[in-house]
Formats: sequence, C-alpha cells, structure tokens
Amino acid sequence: MTENSPSEHLRAQARRVLDSTRDLFPVRAALLVGSAASGDADLLSDLDLIAYVDELPEQSLLAQIRENVGGTGLFAREGTEYFRGVEFSLAGIRTELSFLTVARVESHLERVFESVDEFDSPLQKVLSGLLEGFPLHGEDLIEKWRARVREYPDALRSKIIERHWKFEPLWHFDEAIARRDAELWRLDILLDAAFDLLAVLAALNRLYFARFELKRTRTFVARMAVAPPRLVERLESLFRLEPSAAATELERLVEETRELVLRELPGLDLHMRFPPGTRQRAWSH
Repeated sequence: MTENSPSEHLRAQARRVLDSTRDLFPVRAALLVGSAASGDADLLSDLDLIAYVDELPEQSLLAQIRENVGGTGLFAREGTEYFRGVEFSLAGIRTELSFLTVARVESHLERVFESVDEFDSPLQKVLSGLLEGFPLHGEDLIEKWRARVREYPDALRSKIIERHWKFEPLWHFDEAIARRDAELWRLDILLDAAFDLLAVLAALNRLYFARFELKRTRTFVARMAVAPPRLVERLESLFRLEPSAAATELERLVEETRELVLRELPGLDLHMRFPPGTRQRAWSH
C-alpha cells in the first residue's frame, strides 16, 4: 500500500475524525473497519470508524465533530442505549462515525458463543470486523477483545454446520422444476445453497461469516484451509450453467463438502432426505 493510496488516504481522514472526537469526548478505543482497514480501498470506498466509549455522547456533539473536520450534510443513525452513530460527507467521502459502549461489547463477548441463534446472525460480521479492523487508538483493549473473538469452540462449530446443512435437493427435483415455469424459485434455491455452503465451510475452518453485504469472496475463501477445489468459480457457475448442469454441479459441491466435514467431524449428523445421487422418478402409467 503506497503513501498516497486510497486506503492510506482514508486512514488519514479517519485519524482527523478521531482526533476531533477525542478533543471533545473521552474515547477508550477506536477501530477503522472495511476496505480502508484491509488496505483494499478504492476511489469509491467509504470511511467507517467505530469509537468505543464508556458513555454515549449527546447528538449535538456529533454535529460539532462534523463541523470541526469540515464535513457536510448530517444524517443521524437511530440510536439505542448502547449505540449512537452519524453519517456525513468529508471531502466527498461518505463517512460513518459510530459510538459503541465498552460495556455492550464486553457483554456480547461474554455470551456470544452461548447461543447459536445469536451467534449465527449479522453479529458474525461484527466479530469479523473486530478481528480485521485497523486499530487507531486503545490497541490494548482491542487486542483483549480479539483474543476472546479468536476462540471458536468445537461445539459451536458443529452447531453452525448442522444449522446450515439444509440444502434444497435441486438435483433430485430439477426435471420437475423445469416443467413448472419456476425459474425464479430455482435461482433462489441456488443462491441459498451457495450461501449455506459458504457458511458450512466457514465454520469448518473456524472463520466468521455472514451473507449480509458479502464482498471480496475470493479473499475470504482463500483463507479456508479446507474447501472443495475452485470453490468460488464453481459457486458462481451455478448461475450461468443451464439448469440441469447447475443442479449436477450443486450436487457435486454438496457431496464434496459433506466428505470434508465428516473427515474433520466424523460424528456430525448430515442427514438429507434426498442426498446427492438420488433422482425423482417420473410416474409410470
């Protein structure tokens, strides 16, 4: 990353916003997230900064921060008892400044692994951002949280995989679907299957995953030590192949993923009513 790269430019702007914030309000830690943090920003990238605080600032202070850095426009996010946020434009960059209480973060980290319903949600995107973000302040506190987030218990790993092992057997019903003018339904099945495969493989590799606004898929999949070959290309091909070929390719991907999971977790229940290798038979008259 060069000194004048988009990522470095966004990081410099983030430091300006943080300095202005700290001049007006105590901040325990601050984290830059998104493409500016990963170094993948381009000229269309946004700036997303999270400030961790003991108490939330008043809304009027957010307007003061924007004014002090020369921002324009102001859109306040709907706040809660633990969150407050604002958006504004800074030198043409959409800038989002969020405040989150330290108590809320630590409460989440205490119980996040206890419930698969809570863990298997957009919260995984938050946890991933915590791990991958670029600390601008309070590195010790952020590293303490990261140590907790890096834990990925085996029991939870199994629960996530079982929860996402719910593929509609398109290979079994592809002929029937083709006869029923159900193209949108077919594509919907493929999309859900692609995301469920990614969720299963992410858990198998102890990676955090959420389908919400999924970006940089190839970079994410490259972090998987265990995955079917050419995974991204094959998932994307599901939407370009003719229907029967797409059903067959999905069938192969599910079976290959099943073999990988059972190699790592041999006791897992991956039962399917119509597993790969089955086909619906036409009625005989």
